[in-house]
Amino acid sequence: MSAAVAHEIRNPLSAISQANALLDEEVREPGQKRLTSMIEQNAQRLSRIVDDILNVARAQPSQGVGAATSLPLDQMVRQITHEWARQNQAQRTLGVHAHAPASHVGFDPEHLRRLLVNLLDNAIRHASGKPSSIRLITQPSGSDHIRMSVWSDGQPLEASVMRHLFEPFFSSESRSSGLGLYICRELCERYGAQIAYQRTRLDQREGNEFYVLMPSSVQSSAGQQPVQQSLSYPVIDSLATRSGTQGSTLSGDPPLATR
Repeated sequence: MSAAVAHEIRNPLSAISQANALLDEEVREPGQKRLTSMIEQNAQRLSRIVDDILNVARAQPSQGVGAATSLPLDQMVRQITHEWARQNQAQRTLGVHAHAPASHVGFDPEHLRRLLVNLLDNAIRHASGKPSSIRLITQPSGSDHIRMSVWSDGQPLEASVMRHLFEPFFSSESRSSGLGLYICRELCERYGAQIAYQRTRLDQREGNEFYVLMPSSVQSSAGQQPVQQSLSYPVIDSLATRSGTQGSTLSGDPPLATR
């Protein structure tokens, strides 16, 4: 029903936007220009809400859907982040550190893309914009899970915000529909993954990390059980210098079920 209502809203919303654009071409007074600008901004916000509601509907499992595709995580992550960075002009802002080359996850490709894009969109809204102020990291977590995290150097979240992070229509800013993280949670639950937030120290900088723990659909081809703590990071990434208070470092996080 939500999807049907969202579709019905689109037609009158499109008419409002088109009429406002025509009106804006006619008016000249600054006061009238401010009004047409307000209409445009709120119409765009409604449009984003409609899109997000439709994304929520698409995230729900439907009858007749087969098993999820086994995807090479690092390869998909590179493709998705390359496209996202180009669209958002964030090539210098985003650092990608893929450390799970042999790992596959059971995800629909479009749903994995939506999950990752939502997390990156959330990160860029709060990051400083400095080089590598957003980091995406994949790495094995034990023998049967993969950990994918999106870190940004934003300010700490308020306690009132943290309590409602994954609830629908909750947002700390007016330009967001408040559905992005909710969609991420819905997608994770559909595929047996878990998503969580923590404040993390990375490269001697404090930041916000959203991480997803995904079941691995293919075991390590070498026969060894990959362990997060044993990973070695390239010096150029500066990831080997990560440190912080107990329970905050990226490399030592226990599975969510033990938290």
